[in-house]
Amino acid sequence: MKNYWFALKSHIYVEFKTKFTLLYDTVSGERIESELEEGNALIRQMYEPLNLGVVSVNETMFTHSPLKEWIEEILKRNMGDLTDEADLAQKPVRLIPILNLQKDIDKFKENENSLLFFEKDVSKYLLELNIYVNDVCDKACPHCDLLCKQTHCCTATQTYHTELSLQHLQTVFQQLQYWPIHTINILGGDVLHYSQLEQLEELACQYMKELHYYLHYKNYQLHSPLETQKIELIVTFPVDEMQFEKVYTSIHLENTRFHFLIEDEAQYIQAEKLIEGLKIEAFDMTPIFTGANMSFFEENVYVDKDDIFFKIFQIREIFRNKKLNSNFFGMLHLLPHGEIKANMNTRTIGNIKEDELVDIIQKELIQNTAWRKIRDSHPCNECIYQFICASPSNYEEIIGRNNLCHIDI
Repeated sequence: MKNYWFALKSHIYVEFKTKFTLLYDTVSGERIESELEEGNALIRQMYEPLNLGVVSVNETMFTHSPLKEWIEEILKRNMGDLTDEADLAQKPVRLIPILNLQKDIDKFKENENSLLFFEKDVSKYLLELNIYVNDVCDKACPHCDLLCKQTHCCTATQTYHTELSLQHLQTVFQQLQYWPIHTINILGGDVLHYSQLEQLEELACQYMKELHYYLHYKNYQLHSPLETQKIELIVTFPVDEMQFEKVYTSIHLENTRFHFLIEDEAQYIQAEKLIEGLKIEAFDMTPIFTGANMSFFEENVYVDKDDIFFKIFQIREIFRNKKLNSNFFGMLHLLPHGEIKANMNTRTIGNIKEDELVDIIQKELIQNTAWRKIRDSHPCNECIYQFICASPSNYEEIIGRNNLCHIDI
């Protein structure tokens, strides 16, 4: 009776759940989903430390047709291999992908001395800063208070008006001077009503930082401080097409991107007509949940299996989803009163008037209001696609559901 060494290729990612196992090839994108108890037990044995990724099988196991077909399917897709034990002097070793972070914050946060080591590189974790310089706007767009909680967008208050002082902005830029931050966004209210706009531009030039100004197309006007920076033009519906075309003809297209915030199919069609009619090249369309358009979201935002596997995922992407939120990680929001949040839907974690950015970043890494929010809640924690699926987004927060999908678990 022949015995064989059975192993998976080193680039195969495995997800175990109670009854199901997913084998995913991070090179080819092939996948095998199995609820075969004997097969799943073999894979679990591979992941036992003493087995070093390889298990022994014999010919009698292949008399069981489902197991034989399952192993043959793995071999056919080049996701594993069988080697005659007689051909090898000793048992082989197969490297299997296991997540083991040396700088995992969960390992450091319980040890005060270890946190001192962690602080050394903390500035590199800030990738994007959204600065709300004021909260003044007279446009009264529908769902104004919801838009900024789902995407980068202006927002205004009706009760009181506040500006972020130039002193606090200078404090921010001084702290960021030597940081490798990728993006600084300036938002409001209506940023053109910010009384220190020209001084803000001078700060950006002084500290050699490029700014992205987000403003509603109805608020746009030629303004010298904006001419040298990036313009992110927000478009909500219904669109005043005459005013929109007037704005379009007056902007510097090479510095401008259009953001269409879509609530339903009719708005999508109108946006398409504007884009095609004016030949707009730099744009994106973002679905917006209003509380009354769930069917639109179920049809256009909720995902199914085909949506999840629309591309090939690398091992590092899957492991990333096990530890951090790719939608939120590295982002801070500085509000007009000085409060700082890691996400517009979460609690305040600091205030620029009294806290250093480096301390706020460390606080977020430890307390985790947003940056490390992963799919570890029901029903995602019972799904074999748990960490192949995209990280939780603002939509889950606004809608109040952990899974925005059509997959039955």
